[in-house]
Amino acid sequence: MSRDIVISEEQEKKYVIIEGNLLEYPIFSMERSRVNKTTDEYIWREKDISGRVICERKFKINCVYGIPNAFDMNVFNTLMRIYVKQSGLYNKKNEIHFTIYELIKEIGLPVHHGGVVKEVKESLKRMANSTLNFENAFYKEKEKVTKIVHLLVRIEIYEKQKGNRPINMVKVVLDDELVSSIERKYFNLIDFDVYKSLPSGLPRRLYEYLEKKKYRKDQFEIEIRKLAGRIPLKTRKISQLKELLGKANRELKQKEIIDDWEFKKSNIVYHFKKSERFKRIEKDLFYLETLVRTFYQGIKQMKISGELLNEGMAVLQSLLNEGYSKEEVEYSLGWTVDNIKNLHSIKILPKVIGQALGDKEGKELIEEKEELEKQKKAEEIKRVELEREEEGKLDKLFERLPKEEKEEIEEVARKNLIEQGVVPEFILPTMLKIERNKILETKRLK
Repeated sequence: MSRDIVISEEQEKKYVIIEGNLLEYPIFSMERSRVNKTTDEYIWREKDISGRVICERKFKINCVYGIPNAFDMNVFNTLMRIYVKQSGLYNKKNEIHFTIYELIKEIGLPVHHGGVVKEVKESLKRMANSTLNFENAFYKEKEKVTKIVHLLVRIEIYEKQKGNRPINMVKVVLDDELVSSIERKYFNLIDFDVYKSLPSGLPRRLYEYLEKKKYRKDQFEIEIRKLAGRIPLKTRKISQLKELLGKANRELKQKEIIDDWEFKKSNIVYHFKKSERFKRIEKDLFYLETLVRTFYQGIKQMKISGELLNEGMAVLQSLLNEGYSKEEVEYSLGWTVDNIKNLHSIKILPKVIGQALGDKEGKELIEEKEELEKQKKAEEIKRVELEREEEGKLDKLFERLPKEEKEEIEEVARKNLIEQGVVPEFILPTMLKIERNKILETKRLK
């Protein structure tokens, strides 16, 4: 699975995006010069415990100009670097526009060397004529399917003069299937500065392959010959493979890409040191995994497969990438469990999150109004209690006054009420008491 997290604009500037199947399979030969062979085929067989073959996967690459080599791998990865720089990680377009000068500068080759320009053009031509055949081997969501895709669908090179020097404008069209796979978040991010710091060929290929395999792992173990088939390395001799891998591994260790490695009989074990970026990724993924598990527990589905878990994490991360907050995603998950009948999959969330948040907003407005009414009622009760308390104090004060003063105050209160328009016959004791207390309050303040 890809390390699918929110990447800042600043972080985007240093990464190259590579589709997962291109990382998994031996697309490029590790030879530095042109390869005369026009086709290459690889077969992997999965067996059960009795040794019976239960699945066979094939990968075949064809190119009339010779299968792509290590130089082509550098050019292709630089194309995908420009792809990210132009449109970000989640670009839905399949075209890349650039100049050959821009590509040569990005990859770190001599920019004023005519032979390099020719070599890049030949590389683009070779990749545009490369067909990738995945038989029961192309990973798409939960399935392994058969696909025939192109490394590059089309290239267009336009030459024009700018002053005294020629400018080569290039348009590259990527295969829709590869772009679609990236949109489904099946990709890995490779640090392009680290990639370029390694010697071309095996160290670079090994680096990008291990970046895919070290996802949420402290170590990764694989048969040496199986690894050689993924890279690919042509020799089958264990001693020679160990020598080649050992040399490349020392480069990786020096750059702290791996912490260490060891050979165990016919296997090789890679040990990884978790960087701060990796720890952050792991923390984010643990958060998403927890939400997915909680969702399925909410619909009484206690056991979920790894594929279903990964699918759910991708759905949630996609919503976060679109700008929804963690709180909004969490609320919507709960709302979906409570309000959608016959719920089976978390994939419905993007379709109902708007309704969920709209319902949330409506409830919040009602709750806000109820809280305001509650607050007003509490304030009114408090006001009445204070008035009663004050009234009690004034009643006690009135009772302590001499009889003559009481009669004088009541007489003034009666006159005030009459002046206010109250008919003498309708002056009630309560009215008289209220007016009397007003007079007492005025005297007390003086």
